[in-house]
Amino acid sequence: MIFKHPLKKELFFLFLITIVGGLLRFYNLDWDQGQMLHPDERNIANAVSHIRFFDKLNPQFFAYGGFPIYLARLVAELMVRISGNLGWVYDWGYINIITRFFSGVFSTITIVILFYLAKEIFNKEVAFLSALFFALTVSSIQSAHFGTVESMLVFMIVFLYVFSIRIFKKPDRRNYIYGGIVLGLAIAVKMTALSFTIIPLISHLLTVGKSYKNLVALVLSAFLVFTLFSPYTFLSLDKFMESMRYESGVATGALSVPYTLQFEKTAPYLFQIKNLFWQMGPLAFLIIPGIAFLALAAVKNKNKVLIIFLAFPVLYFAYVGLWQTKFIRYMLPVLPFFVISASYFLYLLKKEFPLIGRFFILLFLLISALWVIAFSSIYVREQTRITASKWIYDNIPFESKIVGEHWDDGLPLSIFPNTSEAYKRELLTIYEPDNQAKINYYAMQLSTADYIIINSRRLYGTLMYRPDKYPVTSKYYRLLFAGDLGFAKVAEFSSYPSFFGVVINDDASEESFQVFDHPRVMIFKNMLRFSSKTIIDKLTLL
Repeated sequence: MIFKHPLKKELFFLFLITIVGGLLRFYNLDWDQGQMLHPDERNIANAVSHIRFFDKLNPQFFAYGGFPIYLARLVAELMVRISGNLGWVYDWGYINIITRFFSGVFSTITIVILFYLAKEIFNKEVAFLSALFFALTVSSIQSAHFGTVESMLVFMIVFLYVFSIRIFKKPDRRNYIYGGIVLGLAIAVKMTALSFTIIPLISHLLTVGKSYKNLVALVLSAFLVFTLFSPYTFLSLDKFMESMRYESGVATGALSVPYTLQFEKTAPYLFQIKNLFWQMGPLAFLIIPGIAFLALAAVKNKNKVLIIFLAFPVLYFAYVGLWQTKFIRYMLPVLPFFVISASYFLYLLKKEFPLIGRFFILLFLLISALWVIAFSSIYVREQTRITASKWIYDNIPFESKIVGEHWDDGLPLSIFPNTSEAYKRELLTIYEPDNQAKINYYAMQLSTADYIIINSRRLYGTLMYRPDKYPVTSKYYRLLFAGDLGFAKVAEFSSYPSFFGVVINDDASEESFQVFDHPRVMIFKNMLRFSSKTIIDKLTLL
């Protein structure tokens, strides 16, 4: 035998799974060639570029905590010392490579931590299935390619679960303090991590012979760590509260903003469940039966560890699922636990029906792997906005008037020095209320435009199907796509997930799953040169 000791065999296979997961997460981190095509990445990079150790530490950005910003700045300054290139602390493209690197690191390490968590709660077989399925989870791979905080946050919650289980099994003060440190770091990453507090709290409440001094130690250590790594939460409390009011208002729907219109008239819970299939692939089918069997086992056997395990994902989904805003990234903190639940169900199936169980394990692994390969193909190809920009430079004369769309990235991108400024560029304010003034505005812009560029479905994907709220804009898109405004589509660039020629159209996914790294770009040329009056007549509602 190659492995004489079971531990060596376990470590070897875990190493292989982690390598596979790491390769998927680190492949082509510079997929947009430094163009910063994710708005949250731009905000973080801007904050990193504006701070300086130790005399200028206020990030002046509070949608996220201070920890990821300080961490990125620290590494950026180390890179300056190593390379002598000041771009690492000022150039957003350089900074973005650092933040994406950390996304990849935290996402990859989560595979290992998830294995040990599942092993601690269940057994080695469930642990290996969980690690493998998480390594192949598309949404985790995608978030690792973004220099945002979601991968870091997922790592924190899985790590916190490890200490919470230890708090229950061995409630000594060190485990409370370690748990508090992780909790404090998580909150210093993003304030929504306050919800993670329920995990060690439930562990504490279910512990026999619990000491509330230990709970105080946990809270105190969390507070001190949070304050250390996100001090301007308190030092700029007014700006922090202003940011939190905005973010919570957007999430709950109390504050209406253009980029959340896609969520109007979407069903709570069902919308998130539908998108779990894009995020996890076919494994999403097994989440509900997995959680149901776990809940049954928890009640039947009075298993407190299972109660601790189920508490956060169930309560989090129940609460967040009611939010008006339903970005798929909101589900990332519960994906590890959904993966474990689905893996547990497959384990039970194999235990009761060995042959059928093995068949379904192999089937779900195969389909998951195929979906990952298909999705990862978008990082093999050039990003569509870059390809479209090259086409524009090659085919559209300088000085042409190009009309894009407000609330979306303008094209062409500056992939060559000073070239994007050679065009007359306008951005249509599409989200403004529909009225006669807007019709006149459309007519004026379109009648003088040489080209219209739509570089994602962010606007038309929602507004074209909302004639109740946007009757003029809905009609505008329908006429444009039909060629009835005098514009003809002369180029289209898409990069859908694909495998061996099989293309998977993901237009039905939540918008943010597609529009950052693989949007569909369409370019329309003004062929008929309709007058302003003709366009007004066409857009006027009967």
